[in-house]
Amino acid sequence: MAGRQLGQITSKILESGTPAALKRRATDFAKKLKAEYEAGLREVPTTAEQEATADEVSDAMRKVDWTKVKATTASKTADVSQSVKTMAAQVDWDRVTPVAAEVSAALIAAVASGQLPIGGAMGARVARTIMNDHGLAQQVARSLARTPEQHPPDFRPLVVGAIETTATE
Repeated sequence: MAGRQLGQITSKILESGTPAALKRRATDFAKKLKAEYEAGLREVPTTAEQEATADEVSDAMRKVDWTKVKATTASKTADVSQSVKTMAAQVDWDRVTPVAAEVSAALIAAVASGQLPIGGAMGARVARTIMNDHGLAQQVARSLARTPEQHPPDFRPLVVGAIETTATE
């Protein structure tokens, strides 16, 4: 249910009209993302469950059109920028390894651009990966490494830019 709510909130963010509505919806999204992460902290997944989740998320990432993600995030529209800022603010970047940060940033860009729709159980898995819950982003990176030709581009500069912009506003 929470995953479906994440997907609904994300679509509302992408379809919003006014800056106030955009900010309110982005805040709602951040709260849902944080709730998914905290729920994940209460349930320690087994190794097999964690590996299955990593494979599912990496498979979803392989299907993303990264050219469209780059084009959408490069346009720097208000809704995409706000979505990136909101999701990026939920990650403790100081505790994430560079490889996991690359996965988290790519997922943030894919979700913010609308190229990775999240809903249902996949929404929770993506949220947990973005937050690197139980090292999930690291495991997704290992799974993606099996097919380097399908590896997403590095969106960390976009996320760092969003964090820096948030810090100075």
